[in-house]
Amino acid sequence: MVVTKKLLEVRAERLAPYLAKPRNIVDMALSFSAMMRLFREGSKEIFHNQIMDYLPRFINAKSEDEFKAVHHDFCLWGTTAINTAEKEQKDGSIKNSAPASYGQIAKTLDVVLHVVIHYAHHPNNETAKAISKWLNTAMDTKMMAFLSDCYPDALKPWPKTIEQVNKKEYEAIQKTVRLFIQEEHLGKIRPVDVDDVYWEVLNRKAVQSSIE
Repeated sequence: MVVTKKLLEVRAERLAPYLAKPRNIVDMALSFSAMMRLFREGSKEIFHNQIMDYLPRFINAKSEDEFKAVHHDFCLWGTTAINTAEKEQKDGSIKNSAPASYGQIAKTLDVVLHVVIHYAHHPNNETAKAISKWLNTAMDTKMMAFLSDCYPDALKPWPKTIEQVNKKEYEAIQKTVRLFIQEEHLGKIRPVDVDDVYWEVLNRKAVQSSIE
């Protein structure tokens, strides 16, 4: 068979839905993440392109250590490629744009992987199920405060915000999540499940407190 330009275009059109699906899922995941508003304008597209480049490395990881290495590489990239947006503070002062912290990049990535792999089961149910147990908790400020109450000596001092979290602290927090799962849930849930359960619990409590 002679492969003509037209045939190649037809083949590309047939493959387009398979390429479009993960792109759309990543786009929805980034839109879902409240973190994007913290970054400089145009950061979403930069994130999107880089996540699409890294996604095959995540889903093809053969071990948790390999998965962690890819995760770390992405976070290091983010601290040099992504900047926070300039922000007006409550007192009227201006907080200047600065390189994103390791914690901010990790939180954004963890939310995206949660949506793409855990929710959307990309690339398929079997692979997603295997990888989901390696996903980290997308830690927010309320969840971090909750953990610090449970394990005050796990970090000294505990960061108050995701912005303050560096690589060492991020790893310590995720280790503490796994300890919490073993002690409070007898190992029956995964770190990615902590997002779903405790985000809802802590935010519901915050709503109830504001009403009371």
